[in-house]
Amino acid sequence: MLTAFAVAHLAPTTWLAGAPSTSAPEAATGSLIRRGYFAAAVGGAVTAGLYGLATGTSVQYDYSPYLKWTLGSTLPLAVCAAVIAATAPRIPTNALPAWLARTRPAILHAAIATTGIYLMRAALTITAPVDLTGMPGLVGSAGAAFLGVATALTASRSHTIRTITAPGLGIGYAIVFTNDTNGALTVGYLVALTWWAVRLTGHTLRLAFPTAGEALRRLMDGRTT
Repeated sequence: MLTAFAVAHLAPTTWLAGAPSTSAPEAATGSLIRRGYFAAAVGGAVTAGLYGLATGTSVQYDYSPYLKWTLGSTLPLAVCAAVIAATAPRIPTNALPAWLARTRPAILHAAIATTGIYLMRAALTITAPVDLTGMPGLVGSAGAAFLGVATALTASRSHTIRTITAPGLGIGYAIVFTNDTNGALTVGYLVALTWWAVRLTGHTLRLAFPTAGEALRRLMDGRTT
């Protein structure tokens, strides 16, 4: 799903980078955004479903637990991508470069999280590299620490908050990692990833419908008064 987000981000970014700075073709950029993020929503969800089905087939077990993980983690991101596809073309042209910079997926954070999850699973199943080191507890705790750091980096854009929370979550995840907590730690990262997509969607809506946001704030102020 993150790969689909990255591809959807790349197409309009490349188009704007090659367009004349004085007359960016708004219609063409909006069309690329709409098509890219709609394709990300559909393609990411379909790929997740096929991956869950393929995993169930390979291990010859019921599909349900695998589809629960693949679709459960992907569908919220797909919904966000669909909302972005519908609303982002309304963003003013002069605001598009800053918006596209903000939509860039945090690939490094995702790579850290993927490494952490792989090491945790290796520690629980005694597969490489755990079977080579003979230290499943240490490898699993290291993987959990990676996942904790990735969760903190994904959950916030503030450098201050990241600096404070990343070491704490990394140490905390490493301490509490067990076979029973493995799933909960992974869900924690997926929640942070979903929050990243929700924040991006909210930011897109504010740019696309600035008057609606102002009207809502005035309404809330009036109710408070």
